[in-house]
Order: sequence, then structure tokens, then C-alpha cells
Amino acid sequence: MKNIAFFLSLWLLLPGAAAQRLEHFDVLSFALPTPTDGLWRPGAPRFLTAFNPKGYNNQPAFFGPNELYLTVQQPSDTTQTDIFALNLLLNTSTRVTATTTPEYSPTLMPGGRSFSAVRVEPDGAQRLWAFPTDRSNNGRPIFPELSNVGYHCWLRDTLVALFLVGDISTNHALALVGTGRQQPTRVAFNIGRSLQKMPDGRLAYIQKATEQTWFVKTYDLQKKSSEILVKTLPGSEDFIVLPDGTLLAGSGPKLYQYHPSRQSDWKEVADWSRYGVQKITRLAASPDGKLVAVVQ
Repeated sequence: MKNIAFFLSLWLLLPGAAAQRLEHFDVLSFALPTPTDGLWRPGAPRFLTAFNPKGYNNQPAFFGPNELYLTVQQPSDTTQTDIFALNLLLNTSTRVTATTTPEYSPTLMPGGRSFSAVRVEPDGAQRLWAFPTDRSNNGRPIFPELSNVGYHCWLRDTLVALFLVGDISTNHALALVGTGRQQPTRVAFNIGRSLQKMPDGRLAYIQKATEQTWFVKTYDLQKKSSEILVKTLPGSEDFIVLPDGTLLAGSGPKLYQYHPSRQSDWKEVADWSRYGVQKITRLAASPDGKLVAVVQ
């Protein structure tokens, strides 16, 4: 947080760190029926962000079958983002955080009684906070000593994977941190922003081997080793993992899938250009067969 290069990398990761109006994104939902031929084909599109049609809507996360949390900035606000909750049955939106600091990446914590989010504090520090889902208090920092958290993924109730933002001398790092010890163990460098838990407990992440060559890799917590799953789609660092181990990712307006034991490469399963989509970025899926996509 003490030099220009750090703030540039911070801005690229969490653009609300500086006062500015963020880029506009929409959020769509689709039904994701169980495939009969091994291919997940989403259908029945639905526009979810009519409550903020010209603002920043990003980083979706399911907190229940019909409860979706988002990072939101409204067009009139150029200073911060807040967390909103959408009820997909009632078509309502609720502002969950109303602070003077930006929050990002809402994630339901194990146990379901709290959620975590990255907060950009007044001094520029990026800390991981925990907030009660019943909104009974204002939350607390989980790792007070870590001030460069970009993204995160809970692996167990006491273990979280963190994207630690690098500075002028270090690359962005993947670290594992226990809530008891509070000391990060770095297991990879030069990673992408997507962190996903595989059905077997491994951590999936993106390794940027070169500027153009990226791979989806997995990290085995028991063996303490990584292996390559598949090369990413060109320029794509957003993916999700479905309960059967299938990876979904977007490239332009097209959605692709990859299953490690059934496919040798990515396979196109949908083209959303007919809905006016030019680019698919982040994705989220619910346990009961809903797919949500952040699009432009």
C-alpha cells in the first residue's frame, strides 16, 4: 500500500479502491437442467439487475437456492460499492451493507451464519471481514494483519484460500490461511482471480505461466502439490465448478464446459449473443440448478 505500483495493481483487482464510477455490468440467470448427454445447456434467461440497470453489478454468490448476493455500485455513487441481496422468488433487492467503505466478493461462510467480504478500508488496506447473515452487528476483520486480500474461497470452516495482491517486487500469490494460526502459507504465485473448491476438496485456481498462457490447476491439500487440469480459454480467468466436477467458463458471448474425466478440451454449450451479450465474465451456480452470469 506504500507505492504507486501497488495501487495500480489494486485498482485492476478492486477498482473501487479509488473514487470512480465503475464499469457497467448486468447479471442474468438461467435454468441449468441436468444433462442427459453430458453437456450442461442453460436456458430460460432472466434479467436480474433491473434495480440497477446502469450501474455496477458483479461478483454473484448464491447464499441459498433463491438468495443471491452481489457487489453493487449505483450510478450516482462514485466512491464505493455495497453488498446487495436479491430474492429470486420475490424479485426484490435489499442493501445489506451501507458503510462508508467499499465491500467486494460476498461469500457465504461454512455454517451459513456469516458471510465474508473484502473491505477496502480508509487507508487503502484490503482486509477480509466477516458479517452475520442476520445483520445483527457491523462485522469484524478475520485476519487483521493481512491488508492485501484480493479474493478468497473457503475450503473448510477454519481454512480459507486467499488471493494476496502483490506489490512492485512480488507477484500476486495464492495462500492458505487457518483462522487459528492467522499465518498465510503461500503455495503459488502469478495466479488469476478465480478460486474454486472442487467436489473432492481440492482447490482450483488459474496459473498464469506467461502473459498469454494460462492454466486451470488444482492444489491437493493433503499431498501439498499442484497439477494442471486444462489450459484456459484465451484471456479467460473466470470459471466455476459444478457439483459433478464440470468447469464452466465464458469467452466472449459463448459459454464452455470442461470435465476432466470426460473431455480433452473445452466444449461450447451456449452462445448468448442472441440476447445481446458481448462478453461473459463471472459465473455462479446454485445447488438446485440455477446459473448466474455477469455479462456486458
